[in-house]
Order: sequence, then C-alpha cells, then structure tokens
Amino acid sequence: MNLLRPLLGLLLAALPVLAAGDHGDHGDPFLIKKIFNFAILAAGIGYLFIKVINPLLRGQQREITENLDLARRQAEQAESRAREIEARMDGLEGEIAALREKAAAELKAESERLDREAAAQLAKIEQNSRQEIESAVKFARQDLKAYSAALAVDLARQRIQAALDDPAQGRLVHRFTESLSAPRAGLN
Repeated sequence: MNLLRPLLGLLLAALPVLAAGDHGDHGDPFLIKKIFNFAILAAGIGYLFIKVINPLLRGQQREITENLDLARRQAEQAESRAREIEARMDGLEGEIAALREKAAAELKAESERLDREAAAQLAKIEQNSRQEIESAVKFARQDLKAYSAALAVDLARQRIQAALDDPAQGRLVHRFTESLSAPRAGLN
C-alpha cells in the first residue's frame, strides 16, 4: 500500500503531459507510447515491488525484529545472570565470614577438648604417681620394720650373749631341765 502512493503520484504527474499532447495538432503518438510504456513499466515495477520485494523486505524486517527481540531477551538474561553473580559474590563474603566464625568456634571447642583430655591425663598420671609413691612408702616401711626387727633381734642376741656367761648358762639349762621334768610328774 505504501508503494501505491508514489506510483499514483507518478501517474498524476504524467497526466498533464498527456493532456498537453492532446490539445495540439502536431501531437506525437510516439510520446504517448512512451508515456504508456512508462506507465506499464512503472506498474510492473510497482507490482514486482509489492508482490515480491515487499514480502522479502517484510520477512527481513520480521527477522530483524525477531533478532532484536532475541538480543534484547539475551541481554536481559545476561543482566539477570550478572545480578545473580553479584548477589552470590555479596553472599560469598557473608559465607566466608560464617565459615571463619565456624572454624574459630570449632578450633576453640577442639582446644577446650584437648585441654580437658590433657587435664584428665595429668590427673591420671598424678594418681598413678601417688599410688606408686604410696606403694614404695609401704614397701619401704615393711623393709624398715624387717630391718628394725633384725636389728632388734641382733641387739637382743648380743645382750643375751653378753649377759650369759658360763655360770648363767648353767643356771639357765638347769632351770629348763627342771621345768621339763616337773610337768611330766604332774601328768602321771
């Protein structure tokens, strides 16, 4: 439709030339043929333009419009992805901070657990040491008692030996033999 206007404008422009040729006696039939041929050529070009070139141009226009829409959608998608990435990057700093806090808390908990285990091990070693010391003291006391008893027996033997001379030994043996015979007499 848009092409019909220029074609009609061209025909309207040719009408005064046709009208001028009809008034004179010396009208040139060749000029009328030229104008008629021009009109046919213009109509053919117009028809060709309307039926062939216009749909091609509309198809290209549609394709260009579709490509522009596709490019706009892709640009919007890219912009949306960029916003998502920026949001992730912003969230990443928070996640890193949260991970650092979590690692610090885990490190503190692990340190406290190790301190408790070390204290428990130290208490266990201390308890074992006390038991070993008590056992050593008990053994040393028993050894000391045995040594004291041996010394006491030795000292007593030395005193007895010193106190027992030959006359004292004789009296002792005599008393012993008498004590042995006296109970036999009581048994009969």
